[in-house]
Amino acid sequence: MISGIESVTVGVRDLDAALSLFRDRMGFRVETDVRASVSLLVAWKLPVHSDLRLVTLSMDGYPFGRIRLAGIGTGTGSATRLDFGPDAVDRPTDVGPKALHLYTGSPIAQGLDALVAAGCTARGEPVRFEIGPNDTEEVMVTGPDGLPLLLMVGHRHAAGTRRFEPGAARFGEVATMSVITHDLEASRRFYEEALGYVHETTDVELRGVNRDAACKLLGVPPGARVHFVMYRERRQPSGKVVLVHFYDRTTPPLRHPMRPGQLGLSLLSCRCTSLDGVAERLGHAGGQVESVIQHVAVDVGVPCRVMLVRGPNGELFEFVER
Repeated sequence: MISGIESVTVGVRDLDAALSLFRDRMGFRVETDVRASVSLLVAWKLPVHSDLRLVTLSMDGYPFGRIRLAGIGTGTGSATRLDFGPDAVDRPTDVGPKALHLYTGSPIAQGLDALVAAGCTARGEPVRFEIGPNDTEEVMVTGPDGLPLLLMVGHRHAAGTRRFEPGAARFGEVATMSVITHDLEASRRFYEEALGYVHETTDVELRGVNRDAACKLLGVPPGARVHFVMYRERRQPSGKVVLVHFYDRTTPPLRHPMRPGQLGLSLLSCRCTSLDGVAERLGHAGGQVESVIQHVAVDVGVPCRVMLVRGPNGELFEFVER
C-alpha cells in the first residue's frame, strides 16, 4: 500500500549552492524545477503567498531516494537537527531524524574528500564496524545549513539492501534515512503495521568494538547501548529507514520537529494506493494525521491527494495518492 521513501525534502537558504554540491559535485540530476503551487503550500501549512522553489534531484532517474531541495531563503534560522559544531542546539541522542545515508565507493576517503572540497565538514574519521550481517565503513558529514549526511561503503552488505556499488569518489541516491527513537516497540508497530515495511536483515543491538565504533560515529558517549532496526518496502533497496535506539541514553525530542519551510530534513514523501486505507491503519498502529488535502499539484502533471502524517518520533511523512 505504501512505497519506500521516494524523496526527502531538504530546506536550504542558498538553493544554487546546494545544487553545486548535489548536482555538480555528487552527480545527482535535476528531474523537476518548479515553484510550489498554492494547493501544495496549503497542504504544507505554509503561507499561500510564499515563493517556494522546489528542485527534485535523482540519481540516474531512479524513482527512490531522491532529494527535493526547497529554497526557503534567509528568513528563517530554525533547522530540524543541529547536533554538531559550535552552533549546535540539539544533542546527538535527541529523538527525531538523524541523517541521510548515501553510499560512496571505496576508498571512503575519496568520497569524503570530494564533499569537504565542496564545502562540507567531516565530523570525524571514518569507522568500520559490523551491524548484524553487514560489514560497513561510515563517516558523518555536515552539509548545507547543518544538514547531517552519512557516507558509507558497504564492504559486505546484505543482498538487496543497496541498488549498486558506486565507484571511487562517486555517490548513490539516498539509500536510508536514520531516525532516533525513544520507544522501539511503538516505532516497530508504526513501521510494520501502519506502513507495511519489513525488516529482513538488520534488527540487532551492537556489542563490544562494534558498539564503540557506532557511538564514535554518531557522537554518543562511549559505552552507550545502541540498537539498529532497518525497515524498507519489500525488495526495495533504497528509500529505507533505520531506527536507532540508545536505551537510557536517549534524550527528548529535537527542538524543531520536521516540517516544511524549515532548514534541513523537513519531509519524507511516499506514494500510496489509498489515503483512506493508510488512515485506517494508522488508527491501529500509531501515527497522527496532520492534514488531508484533495487535488494538490505536487510537482507536475495530474493533481493528487496528499496526507501529512506525524510518526512516533516526530517524522513527518507526505503520503501521495496519484
